[in-house]
Amino acid sequence: MKKVFLITVIILCVAINAGAVDNWKETDQVTIAWDAVVQLENGDPIPSDNTIKYKIYLVNAIADVEKANPVLITETDQTSQVITMTTEGKYFVGVSTVRYDSTGELINESAVNWSDVNGEATPVPFGLMHYFQAKAPINLR
Repeated sequence: MKKVFLITVIILCVAINAGAVDNWKETDQVTIAWDAVVQLENGDPIPSDNTIKYKIYLVNAIADVEKANPVLITETDQTSQVITMTTEGKYFVGVSTVRYDSTGELINESAVNWSDVNGEATPVPFGLMHYFQAKAPINLR
C-alpha cells in the first residue's frame, strides 16, 4: 500500500510540475531570443578581450523534471537560435552564458536560465510541445 501511495505521489508531482507552465508552444520549430550579456555578476562590464557565447539546452519536461540531464543543442555567439524539434514530447529550453578569455580558453559558465522559471530572466514562462500528426485515413470506400 505504501508503495502504491509513493508511486501516486511521484506521478502527481511530475504532472503538477509539467503543468505549471501555462504557455506551451506547439511547434516543430521555434526561434528563441534573449538579451545580450554585457556585464559580469558584480556589475562590471565584460572585458573587451573576452568573448561571450551562449549554450542552448533542451530538457524533457516530463521525464527530467529536476533538469538533471539537459541536452546541449548548440553554442552560439548570437542572441537568438532556431530550435528544430525532432522528438515528440514536452520540453523546456535553457540558455547559459559562457565566457572565454582572449586565447579562447573557457573562464566560466553561468547558471542556466530555464524557460519555465518565472522571474526577471523569463517574464513569461513557456515550454515547447512537439507531437507528430497522425496520418490521414486511406483506402476510403
